[in-house]
Amino acid sequence: MPVEVGKPVEGGKPVKELHLNAYAKVNLTLNVGGARSDGYHEIESVMHTIALHDSITLREAGTGVEVLVTNSEVPNDQRNLVVRAAQLLREAFGVERHVQIELVKRIPAAAGLGGGSSDAAVTLLGLAQMWKLRLDGRELLALATKLGSDVPFFLEGGAAVARGRGERLAFLPPLPTTWIVLARPQVAVTTEWAYRQLNPAAIAVRPDTSAMVDAVKREDVRDVGRLLCNVFEDLIISSHPIVGELKSRVLRGEAYGAALSGTGPTVFGLMANEAAARKVADELQVLPDVDVQVTRTFAEER
Repeated sequence: MPVEVGKPVEGGKPVKELHLNAYAKVNLTLNVGGARSDGYHEIESVMHTIALHDSITLREAGTGVEVLVTNSEVPNDQRNLVVRAAQLLREAFGVERHVQIELVKRIPAAAGLGGGSSDAAVTLLGLAQMWKLRLDGRELLALATKLGSDVPFFLEGGAAVARGRGERLAFLPPLPTTWIVLARPQVAVTTEWAYRQLNPAAIAVRPDTSAMVDAVKREDVRDVGRLLCNVFEDLIISSHPIVGELKSRVLRGEAYGAALSGTGPTVFGLMANEAAARKVADELQVLPDVDVQVTRTFAEER
């Protein structure tokens, strides 16, 4: 039945505190088209959430919107998408209740793993529950799109093809558990810089999105690894050769494939098994200024 957007849910005990996880993602494919009239680019990307996550606690406390960040230098002001998500929801539905948000960061910032976007999506979902708001999917999607191109995907997570700015989503069955190595060199790459530098007309190799979708549906992880492709990879490697070195080192292990995630600088490898993932991780951890983690594909039911 239709649900009235923004209407408080009747009855039930008020929610005073919620504990939630915000999962990272990798881009199995990332393709970019021309610039749009709104300044964004058309994208097409097959994405999948992974087990690496931030932890978010929402509690009725403080004054207005307060964010406490631990384990990270991530700011707690308007630069943080969590703050903007909470304020957007308060303003959209006239909510006057105060909220304190505790954010424990494990997903590295500006790494191509979508940490900030995932935090924002989970904040929207959690506060809608805490404040007993009824939002239909379209309204939630509209709010998420205002916050960032990847935020809509994280409302659901799992596996999906994202198109447009990222708001047009076709969800796919998630992959079976697949072990992943993440290697992030300590170099700075911003999304804005990467898009400014990229010339879509000069891209020589583009992802085969339809083939990747088929491989994901067939749960053929070998094929998924073979089809990994990101149009930003050559650009990022030319500016930061360490990215190419990390990819080569991952591929020398028992890897189905390796690629850049997002605009980087994180490289990820789909590994044959957990032992292979940990072996490659051990080899990479001896390199200076490279952060290495072992994780796996993950899909949470929401």
